[in-house]
Amino acid sequence: MKETNTSADFLLFYVNGKEIIERHAEPEWTLLWYLRNKLKLTGSKLGCGEGGCGACTVSISHCIDKNTGEIEHRTINGCLAPLCSVDGCHVITVEGLGSTNKSNLHSTQTRLAEFYASQCGFCTPGMVMSLYGTVTSKDASNLTMADIEESFDGNLCRCTGYRPILDAAKSFACDIDKFNAEKSSSPNTSTTFDKCASFLGQSIDQIPFPEKLRDHQPQSIQIKGSSMDWYRPITLTELIHLRQKYPGDESKLIFGNTRVQFERKVEQRTFPRLISITHVKELQEMKRTDDSIYLGAGVTFTRLKSQLMDWKDNPICHALLDQFKHFASTQIRNVASLGGHIIAALPK
Repeated sequence: MKETNTSADFLLFYVNGKEIIERHAEPEWTLLWYLRNKLKLTGSKLGCGEGGCGACTVSISHCIDKNTGEIEHRTINGCLAPLCSVDGCHVITVEGLGSTNKSNLHSTQTRLAEFYASQCGFCTPGMVMSLYGTVTSKDASNLTMADIEESFDGNLCRCTGYRPILDAAKSFACDIDKFNAEKSSSPNTSTTFDKCASFLGQSIDQIPFPEKLRDHQPQSIQIKGSSMDWYRPITLTELIHLRQKYPGDESKLIFGNTRVQFERKVEQRTFPRLISITHVKELQEMKRTDDSIYLGAGVTFTRLKSQLMDWKDNPICHALLDQFKHFASTQIRNVASLGGHIIAALPK
């Protein structure tokens, strides 16, 4: 990528429906740091700082097909996501869903309150956002109680108050009529069942995707920071040019930051330049032949899981699909790539 004026030196994104143009971004900033310190949106919490507890969970959306208008919604760890990675995206925090200062809370927030699913409250914003991401997914109408329980694999409750949290979450399931009242946390199990059943079939509000972002055309980005620089090529040719210009330790490839953040935080490594490969389409390909599977290094685990669902007639694909429930969490799988997270085998 030739460093010319064709590359943008600013970020354009939305937070809770509000357009933000950030011209002074630092590549070191995480999305969570920016939300809490710059925008004063402190609902998202900093817990482990390693993508393990889910207290920092936010929802992020972007248009993946301008012809069809298809929007991809994901829940991610704000503590891992670099601010520079959300260019062209719509970020939704727990404040964007609703708050006590608004006349109406979102149904996900209301359910957790009605089921008394919060103790110290530190994990609650992350729980709300994970639940929101699940019940507004494209397969939401067919969500079972088991599906919803699995979607919380990236959220920890330090008070271990999981039962009322799950009771509240499962009230969104399509099979809530099979609710096992004996396993409920309520002293009056029939009351808990009746409460869950009363929500069956209710519609779920989804925060609108900004129209301006539907037409947003991604371009190469160069952000010059005080301690390191951020590059985002959009073609393989540009990526190769950058790596030739900054070989070896002069630059570091980054995708979901699940590996690089570990190296920076735990191993105290520093990198003069980060090259984001999230927009290089040549690294996103997936195809299957009679005797092999071709997977691009930039394919996320969530995209791979979705593709394997269509290929599960193959025993190898079926076996890989079975392993997903044991690997990482929903938030990590939504951003981690095969070429980074797996090949690096971190943490060691």
